[in-house]
Amino acid sequence: MTAKQYRDAIQALGMSQTRAAQFLKVDDETSRRRALRQSEIPEAVAMLLRLMVRLRLKPEQLTEKEFDRIIKL
Repeated sequence: MTAKQYRDAIQALGMSQTRAAQFLKVDDETSRRRALRQSEIPEAVAMLLRLMVRLRLKPEQLTEKEFDRIIKL
């Protein structure tokens, strides 16, 4: 995933760089470096963001509580 694709993905998901950092459990600086092509984007992060965009999933839909609710249906 390129830095532009990272920026586009988090924007499509309605997240700021700060919110993306919180969601991905990294510090703000890491998210900023990824967005500026100063840090590599791990493939697992790229796959997650692509999947979320493709399925139109928002971060709040992927919480542990929400997951538990879904699997109990």
